[in-house]
Amino acid sequence: MKEKILTLPTPYGENLELYKNVWGKAGESLSIVSGLQGDHLNGLFLNSQLTQFLDRVIEGLDPHYTLTGQVQTFPVVNINAVQSGTRLWPLDGMDMDLAFPGNSQGETTEAIASMILQHSQDSFWGLILTSAPPHYEDAPHIQVYKSNNSVKKMCRDLKIETVRKQKEYSTQKVNLFHHWQEQEISSVMISAGSPRTINLQQCENLFQGILNFMKAEGILKDHRKKDSENKGKTRIYQPDEEILVKTSTAGIFVKEVKVGSYLKQGQKIGEVRDIYSGKKLEELISSEDGLLITLRQYPIVYEKEPVAIVLKAKNSWREYFPWNR
Repeated sequence: MKEKILTLPTPYGENLELYKNVWGKAGESLSIVSGLQGDHLNGLFLNSQLTQFLDRVIEGLDPHYTLTGQVQTFPVVNINAVQSGTRLWPLDGMDMDLAFPGNSQGETTEAIASMILQHSQDSFWGLILTSAPPHYEDAPHIQVYKSNNSVKKMCRDLKIETVRKQKEYSTQKVNLFHHWQEQEISSVMISAGSPRTINLQQCENLFQGILNFMKAEGILKDHRKKDSENKGKTRIYQPDEEILVKTSTAGIFVKEVKVGSYLKQGQKIGEVRDIYSGKKLEELISSEDGLLITLRQYPIVYEKEPVAIVLKAKNSWREYFPWNR
């Protein structure tokens, strides 16, 4: 199950050891990566749930399931950052997800990136578990760069309702997701929660989504009688369907809604108050109906600082299933 894939010396005297977990026979495999950033703890916890579940399946302790494919997980990639409670690699301030494809003879972050890519490059599917940027919280959703048929099928099988198609920038050429896409691994990123926190409800919902995916793709067999399947609706949002809500003044941001809420046009998201007097300086509202996918959690804001991202409401079933775009 647990397999050591890399050992490196460190300035602290103790060696750094990188592990992965593997279950099932060789063949079409699913790779799941978490902990690229040291403060993205939702993904680490979710991967630990999957480890416990798959161990029970392999040991025959869960009679409802049989593993019929292969799954490998990389639970803690940026291990020193996790241990120090930081987003970046503590020795050189490197973002692990900007180190790919890596270099087996390079710096520590480069060597780790190289090993992760080497061990996942033959995967058929890939999932990267992540969270919102610092100071923000994401409602659970899928992020993609491409929307080919295999990726669209992944989104449907995961049964996660919201999918955001991301713009591609030059900096993304050095992250893991880009290299998986280049190697034609069917892959998506799943984002949920805030840095340095664990949201148990979000993790449970995403855990069920990943089980749904494994069952749909034939990786996992469920021996129980199947109920009538509820496929639900998957909404794909293009970059131009996102509304960025920004402040016009500095102060203390006091939110009045929860991330994941459905907002009506004109609904108040929060307000900015003067940091000295407490006087209300401005109200921030949603300019359209839509889903609040990202919300600022850290209350101190500056002028023109983003506090929310709202995904515009869809008006017809064709917009919910834009598979031909």
